[in-house]
Amino acid sequence: MTQILGFNRHDVVLCLNLFKMNVRDRYLGSSLGSVWAVANPFFLLGVYTFVFGFVFKVRLPGAETTLGYVLWLISGYGAWMATTESLLTATSSVASAAGLVKNMVFKTELLPIAASLMGLISLAVSLFFLLVLKVFAGSEFTWHILCLPIIILIHFLFVCSLGLWLAAINVFVRDVAQALPNLLTVLMFMTPIFYSIESMPRIVQKISIGNPLYLIAESYRRILLGGEAPRWGAVAYVFLLSLVILTTGLRAFRQVKGRFNSAL
Repeated sequence: MTQILGFNRHDVVLCLNLFKMNVRDRYLGSSLGSVWAVANPFFLLGVYTFVFGFVFKVRLPGAETTLGYVLWLISGYGAWMATTESLLTATSSVASAAGLVKNMVFKTELLPIAASLMGLISLAVSLFFLLVLKVFAGSEFTWHILCLPIIILIHFLFVCSLGLWLAAINVFVRDVAQALPNLLTVLMFMTPIFYSIESMPRIVQKISIGNPLYLIAESYRRILLGGEAPRWGAVAYVFLLSLVILTTGLRAFRQVKGRFNSAL
């Protein structure tokens, strides 16, 4: 059977089943169940739209209404929200599945990969929310929207690669899961998500050029708002970086997973 990076077709099926299990277990016991997976990001985006569009009334330079900034914000923040959801879930994926790891024989590296896919839900919600706002604003998408699947694929390749490292480290150092939300908050405000890169200090602007999180958000913005193709050089850079992190992460994960039982 054909394998890619040590995975075969059966592993893909198992990964999808683990993803469904993650969604079901996340909201187990609640009345609405997995509906919360859509309701939570939708509510958060609604709050940001109200706060920045109607309370602070932030406008982009040269814009006549506040809706332009809201569209710009959501097009980048939606990607960041998906990244955050994926990394937080992936980091605790192995530690929280101790029963499965100890009692079942399967490729445990599928756990952080499946957990990373959780961010796809919030990304889909943000894209739908943005679509509704663009229709309301009378804007249209260009043919460049066809580039979106490529960006989504590379986005989650990058997230999965980080998730493998974080999940493995968190088994032995549980503080990683506790510190990660704070670290992601700091990174969010150091990355041009809520404000343009031109408004940041020059040193941060230079760093952002190599920041894959910024390049991913900027690619979404160019496609969804600018009606432009992403900067393919930046896309290639993120793709190659993701491959390096993924291959080294898989190698490291597989080397230490034999010690998971004693650490969990």
